[in-house]
Amino acid sequence: MKFIKCIGLFFIYPCIMFVIGLYVGIFLDDFFYPGQDTVPKKPDSSYVQIPNTTPRPQYSLPESSAVSVSSTEEEVLNADTEYVIEEYDTRRDTLVETVWKVPAKYLGMDREEFIQSMELYALSPPLSEQERGFVGLEVRSFSAQRVVVRMNYAYVEPTESFYLRVEDNNIVVYCDDKETVYMYTDISAQSLPEYLQGQVIMGMFMEDEAALYHFLETYSS
Repeated sequence: MKFIKCIGLFFIYPCIMFVIGLYVGIFLDDFFYPGQDTVPKKPDSSYVQIPNTTPRPQYSLPESSAVSVSSTEEEVLNADTEYVIEEYDTRRDTLVETVWKVPAKYLGMDREEFIQSMELYALSPPLSEQERGFVGLEVRSFSAQRVVVRMNYAYVEPTESFYLRVEDNNIVVYCDDKETVYMYTDISAQSLPEYLQGQVIMGMFMEDEAALYHFLETYSS
């Protein structure tokens, strides 16, 4: 009986140790490698995430859209610009230079704009300039610091009497020698009364300066 008891203890003891070892092994495996035996959840059929495989567009500016900045500022007239007027007498070959402030109407103009403005002025000069014998002008130099304009005049010595004639359909005033032009006007011959048109075509006589300027003031547009 004692022998049987010893055999039973000998058999039971290893089994107990095996069970204890198995339990400890499982516990240690869960401790160091958690979640290995976890069964993954089945994804919800109502929502499936699809990776975006569409390549992103690559944007680049066209070459023509590049903005180039000039290293130098544009030359324009301003309040500090020296405005030099050269009055040149074509008959006596003399020159008088005067420095003025830039007229307000020219401020901000660049070279091209200023030259165009001067060309328009030369085509239709004011009556006061015509009376002085204005014959033309030229822009001698242009910059933001200094602009030079030469005004050309054919100064005429005053005479006691004058003659009116028609040239290119406009009235032209001659000195009493009937050869020297005293003044060009913008008075059209067709704008005169009929009885004066014939006189001007033949060469209308003006006895003095007062009579001449009375005529010009009366028929100037």
